[in-house]
Amino acid sequence: MLNLDLGTIAACTGGTLRGLDLRISSVSTDTRKLADGALFVALRGERHDAHDFLGAAAQAGAVAAVVERAVDCALPQVIVADSQRALGDIAAHVRRQRQLCVIGITGSNGKTTVKSLLAGILSRHAPTHFSAGSYNNEIGLPLTLLATPEDCRYVVLEMGAGKPGDIDYLVRIAQPQIGLVNNIAPAHLERMGSIEGIAETKGALYSGLPADGIAVINAGDAFAAYFASLAGERRVIRFGLDAGADVSARFSGNTVESCFTLVTRGGEVRVDLPLQGRHNVLNALAAASLALAAGVPLATIRSGLEVAVAVAGRTSRREHASGAMIIDDTYNANPASFAAAIDTLAESTGAKILVIGDMRELGREAWRLHADIGTLARHQGIDRLYAVGELSGAAAQAFGEQARHFSDQAGLIAALRSELVAGATLLVKGSRGSAMDKVVGALFADESGNGGRHAA
Repeated sequence: MLNLDLGTIAACTGGTLRGLDLRISSVSTDTRKLADGALFVALRGERHDAHDFLGAAAQAGAVAAVVERAVDCALPQVIVADSQRALGDIAAHVRRQRQLCVIGITGSNGKTTVKSLLAGILSRHAPTHFSAGSYNNEIGLPLTLLATPEDCRYVVLEMGAGKPGDIDYLVRIAQPQIGLVNNIAPAHLERMGSIEGIAETKGALYSGLPADGIAVINAGDAFAAYFASLAGERRVIRFGLDAGADVSARFSGNTVESCFTLVTRGGEVRVDLPLQGRHNVLNALAAASLALAAGVPLATIRSGLEVAVAVAGRTSRREHASGAMIIDDTYNANPASFAAAIDTLAESTGAKILVIGDMRELGREAWRLHADIGTLARHQGIDRLYAVGELSGAAAQAFGEQARHFSDQAGLIAALRSELVAGATLLVKGSRGSAMDKVVGALFADESGNGGRHAA
């Protein structure tokens, strides 16, 4: 619970207080989620202006508001130049007052999975707070910080970036002591300009760490050396599948498996990770490295990893009533995460069916990058490919005879019903804007009440 007076809020935001100098106990930007004693921050969006809802906010329990213009309302108001920036300023002020170990996680792929794995580990060691869902932007991250319980020791924050400067801004608010850029891959190229631009934007997490901060670096990433240069004299922990990394995995055979020995400079433990795929082994190594940086014992790291649950929409497995296995990887997509998903599907037995929607924001290279997905799937032994969306047509064309392309989801869903047989594995993936989660939902809606079973 917060205990802030409006005078302090006006001072840290550069705003002007109009009305009584009250104290607030929480902060919200949503009138539906206000508690008694809350401060309502009125944000302006493309379609809605929250300044129009101050009356509703007061009725819902708000005792004051942050606004960009004075509103005819009984609520005391802190008038600022930019409400969104003010939200960040308030969160940064609260962060400075608290003795917390803040861990920032960014990267092109795996952010949410690493965050969830790490939160599961840390919560076994000490009180831990972490960003819910994908509260990883300039609104969600400050709200997460402001909701941190008083007894909390660790805060795990996912940091997303859609344009240059985003990570630098979030780092200034969160002031993390430990940071990870999980990997760099083509994503948001329309706004970032190049993969080098993505690395520069994400790398602000390392350059923004304090002098005694710890940089956790993916040793296998193409930008590992660049990130190490940004870390400078700070302590660095490197992780990867190479045995030379500070944190690595040793396997019983020659293939990457979810059962492995976690090897660190301080010892080894056997881990049975309940998540499939090479990418999830790397995500587990990332989480383990962050936990080691935070001072967590190896035994606690192992126990946290071994009870991990797949994040919805991120290679989560669910058995259909027909006996087919459906892998839901519909949360988002870029070329690197597609390659990881194809690797996971290729490890399955029985018929392997890849179902894809368009990847967004890839700029001029979009058609070629989609074609690369089709080529990779064919080379990896995927049996059939189903595609929907204009750009995904390139993947179908590159895959060849066993591919089908659809102009809409209705046709795709109807065709997929014939693939729902025992022993088959269907992996469904696409960018969030492609709404491929609707395809997964429709396939399970066909079960006529038989229900699917969640697989470990």
